[in-house]
Amino acid sequence: MNRLNNVVIKLWLTIIFIVTTVLILLSAALITFIQSYFTQETENSLLEDAKQISQLVADSDNKDIAIEHSRKLIEGPVGLIIMPDKDKAQSNKNQIKKQMYEIIQTDKDYQQVFDDGKQKSEHINITVNGKQRTYVLIGYPTQHINGQSDSKYSGVFIYQDLKSIEETNNAITVIILIIAVIFLAITTVFAFFLSSRITEPLRQLQTQALKVSQGEYTQTPPVNSKDEIGELSRAFNTMSSEIRQHIEALSSSKNIRDSLINSMVEGVLGFNDKREVILSNEMARDIIHSMDEYSSEKLDQQNERTLRNKTTQFEEYEINTRYFVIIMSYIEQIQPDGRSGIVAIIRDMTNEHNLDQMKKDFIANVSHELRTPISLLQGYTESIVDGIVTEPEEIKESLSIVLDETNRLNRLVNELLNVARMDAEGLTVEKELHSIDELLEKMQQKYKQQAIDLQLEMYLNANTGGQYWLFDLDRIEQVLTNLIDNATRYTEPGDVITINYGETDTEDILYINDSGTGIAPEHLNQVFDRFYKVDTSRKRGKQGTGLGLFICKMIIEEHGGNISVKSELGVGTTFIIKLPKA
Repeated sequence: MNRLNNVVIKLWLTIIFIVTTVLILLSAALITFIQSYFTQETENSLLEDAKQISQLVADSDNKDIAIEHSRKLIEGPVGLIIMPDKDKAQSNKNQIKKQMYEIIQTDKDYQQVFDDGKQKSEHINITVNGKQRTYVLIGYPTQHINGQSDSKYSGVFIYQDLKSIEETNNAITVIILIIAVIFLAITTVFAFFLSSRITEPLRQLQTQALKVSQGEYTQTPPVNSKDEIGELSRAFNTMSSEIRQHIEALSSSKNIRDSLINSMVEGVLGFNDKREVILSNEMARDIIHSMDEYSSEKLDQQNERTLRNKTTQFEEYEINTRYFVIIMSYIEQIQPDGRSGIVAIIRDMTNEHNLDQMKKDFIANVSHELRTPISLLQGYTESIVDGIVTEPEEIKESLSIVLDETNRLNRLVNELLNVARMDAEGLTVEKELHSIDELLEKMQQKYKQQAIDLQLEMYLNANTGGQYWLFDLDRIEQVLTNLIDNATRYTEPGDVITINYGETDTEDILYINDSGTGIAPEHLNQVFDRFYKVDTSRKRGKQGTGLGLFICKMIIEEHGGNISVKSELGVGTTFIIKLPKA
């Protein structure tokens, strides 16, 4: 910071300037007065001498002796010239007197001494030894020294060099200047001390103001006086306390607002009239970043309509297989500078949309699943009842189909009942230590014949070395059954279905892998949803209800684990089951 901008320096310089100005003016006045005084005293003294000499000469009987005595008494530091007549000047070798004679004879003012009897005093400059010198020359009239003269009066002239007066004036000037410098130095110290004392509270206020601007409100400047600066300090402390309270209130309100906004399940966006985002939560930012060009253009159009019509606008968006509703409302003043804007609420309607779609699909699927076995049951039963089928082998074959379709209906109804029971009562599992090798061997034997019938290679009994895992045997068997059944529907003759295992420090892992048709990427995030079924064009065999994987997920999560899927079209699919270790 420039030192001239310092209050202490400014106040100090101001005091010094005032004192210096006063000292200069006072010194000049004193010097002028003293010079004038000494000059005037010198002139008065010379004039008094001139009067005395004039009186002495006039009263003396022997004027020549009186004049000679006067010269002896006066001449020395003072010069004396007595002229009986203005035209008669005595010859003199003294250069100073010679020049004085010339001035007296040539100056008209001094002629008045002889003609009018007036006294005259002037400062004259003459050259002495090549240097200009100033003299005071006093002319005083007196009676005629001799009787024969053309002038009415004779003249007594006394002169004196002003050099002594100048030397005295110079000495006095030096003394005055020394005293002024001493006073100036004392004033400087006093002014600096006074300005420091005055500005110290101001510097404390400045320091505290900087701290307040940086958010520190705890320290307050001390109040050491009852003057205006003390009142200023008290006012500043009060202001700082009130600012701290207001900032804390605003900060608390902002924290509550931010917490509420960030904890909302909906996305929140705030735009000003320049379409600048001034408020958002994480969900809204993620949605905005995931928008494609069409959705972004649609959002801009909705924004423009809201600003133009100043009414609430609703729009539905489909972004990456997810569905959203954006509600925009106009705000007259959304920023402190008075700008208007928009607040947008983004609601994720994917679950609602999928639920509606699943309900529709469920009704269609269940209707289809029920209609097919019922039609078969009805047809074969009518064939037997009507006597169309009479051979024992044909009757047995028809009854076998009826039994198969009945089992299918029973399985469908059981799945629906299981889901309904899970929703109503929750899923319970009884976890115990079981040999995972025995369960996998059982699955190998269970699907041995089906692998032959479908011309698949199944390797389900991965050898874990006799490990015991913590799980509900029936529930995990149900999970593996659902996953292997699904694998058989999405494979072709010659494909392979395998079960492998792995582990971490905290988890036991099963990998159920098939080399079938795979699952498209857009379906991977939804395969575990209720009633969700992937593309049936790549599926062989009978279709299910879309509840199998949903039930698997609920069972695994009830065990405290998780299930996930990885798949690539034309390569195969892998389901990964992770269970906590005992």
